[in-house]
Amino acid sequence: MNTYRLCFVLMAVLALSCTKTENSTPIDDEGPNADADYSVLIAHNGALSETLLNANAEVITKDPVSSPFQSITLPEHSYRDGYNISWYTTNPDCTGELTKVDFSSYATKQIAVFEDLLNCELVVKSITHSDNSMFLAYAVPGTGVEDTSYFIRTVDASSEEITFTDIELELEPVQIVFALNKVFILSLDADEEDKFALIVFDTNSGTLVHELNLDYSAQRIFKTVDNNIMVSYPELHLVIHSSSMAVTETVRYNEGLEPKFGYSEVSVFGPAGNLYYPMPTNLDETDYPNIPGVYDFSTNTAVLYYFENFLTASERQFEFEIGDTTMVSYDTANNLILIGYQKSSDSNKGGLLRIKPIPEPAFIDNIDLDGVPKQIFIN
Repeated sequence: MNTYRLCFVLMAVLALSCTKTENSTPIDDEGPNADADYSVLIAHNGALSETLLNANAEVITKDPVSSPFQSITLPEHSYRDGYNISWYTTNPDCTGELTKVDFSSYATKQIAVFEDLLNCELVVKSITHSDNSMFLAYAVPGTGVEDTSYFIRTVDASSEEITFTDIELELEPVQIVFALNKVFILSLDADEEDKFALIVFDTNSGTLVHELNLDYSAQRIFKTVDNNIMVSYPELHLVIHSSSMAVTETVRYNEGLEPKFGYSEVSVFGPAGNLYYPMPTNLDETDYPNIPGVYDFSTNTAVLYYFENFLTASERQFEFEIGDTTMVSYDTANNLILIGYQKSSDSNKGGLLRIKPIPEPAFIDNIDLDGVPKQIFIN
């Protein structure tokens, strides 16, 4: 696996040394230039709201039209699949609320959950959704750690009358993902430290149908663009066929060149299958805890966009006040990488940077936002 740090000479080399450059001058070329609408979800003072932006390849402005999305309390859990996002929030009365929004039409479904339990000790671990159902993995603590019970709840959201079913799990659920009528459950074996398994719940039969040993140190699972399941580890990733459960690909990274997308809770696949994500840096070669990363699965290469390479020190520190990367996405129509960031001067403020990708990376523009970008939809 190759990692490139914006110091491209030959694309075929295994690893490249990097000398940082400061270049904030846009490149004039005959590249694509299409109108695009951005819907940006921003966090501000504990609430999540939406800002609408208009853009093309050269200019970005705020849309004066008010968003139809109603502001909500910042959720505890979220799951995104395309234009659909679901959220979970705990209520003060120990019930919970699931919200699902289709941002292509703003169709919204809100469902009260756990009214049957009213257990204030209950802990939701992860959520996911399909077209007609929503799923929650949760834990109900007992008197001791070994007495904790784990469940996956299926909530039928296809009609006005909400129904649900619970299936008990033997292992602790860490993360759940829906694909091809199955819920894939990344699970932790409490009896063996750091040992994981992938459990499959068939939503048609309502039963657990498969368990695959993932060994140690699994980080996250992802649904790929072709509906298979990717499992990330610090040093490698696996691709598992959703139907056969066979491991179809194993990619090991070169030491020191790990892409680290398994550490990010906010990532999105582009139309071509590239993964866009904030990559943790441990402040190595940069002043920023997270920087924009793009992983290309067709070539198994990662490209890391260091702010120091396309913004001057004055722009980073004073003009834009960049504190940390919070989301990364891609405008296909205009061939631009979109970088959401938090301001260094105010944790409730942020902005959106746009840059040209490799092979000629360059800063295009920036727009300040009245909150910290968390997700973006491109129309």
